[in-house]
Amino acid sequence: MTYYPPRYLFRRHEIVKRIQPASSFLEIGAGNLKLSQELLRFFHKGTLIDYNEKTNTLFQYLPPSSRTRLNLIISDFLDYKFQDTFDCIVACEVLEHVPQHHKFVQKMYQLLNKNGQLILSVPSRKKYWSKHDEIVGHLRRYEKDDIIKLLRGVKFTDMEIISYGFPFVNILRWASILLAKYNYNAKKQWTQEKQSQESGIIQAGELANLFGILVNKYTILPFCLISTMFNKFDLSNGYVITVVKF
Repeated sequence: MTYYPPRYLFRRHEIVKRIQPASSFLEIGAGNLKLSQELLRFFHKGTLIDYNEKTNTLFQYLPPSSRTRLNLIISDFLDYKFQDTFDCIVACEVLEHVPQHHKFVQKMYQLLNKNGQLILSVPSRKKYWSKHDEIVGHLRRYEKDDIIKLLRGVKFTDMEIISYGFPFVNILRWASILLAKYNYNAKKQWTQEKQSQESGIIQAGELANLFGILVNKYTILPFCLISTMFNKFDLSNGYVITVVKF
């Protein structure tokens, strides 16, 4: 069974139950393409954009039925000139890597159809900054007020912000910090661009895939249901944000 990081599974649980089915979606920072395949359950077609060439290699391993409904673009989102607009735009764990995040959000607003849905996830709470953030290309962590100000600055108004996965993602955070300490000296020498690119591509070997038998969207569901009781409290170290363009 394919390995899915536990943090991804908590985030996925909150995202898929909030998606409004429609015709087309754009996923920015598609990375491992794990969420991309989930999104096809709710949309007829999708466009994926990522600036890591490794994503193209992973794309070739997708089932033909998925590839025919997806268009992959290898480019920087801010540089690419899109010909289409979209019913939904998804950008998970992307904004914290972007120097010009105001310009980034403005472009997402422009590419979103009227009544279209924007779904974001970002690392939350500045107090949780660690060596892990430093070596995966993060430029910032967000407070809830930061997100509200950023989105309202480009005319997004009514939004839902949840603090997902508590207390479990907070516990998992310590494993990331320990791993970061192990890799710190090597990855600290990378450019911020390379740190960001590599953070979206998790290499999972056979041992990790065996672990996926025990940790997957079915086995983790009870923990996801428990965590939803804390969604409205600002306790986790990650936010999921959903907003509609009126």
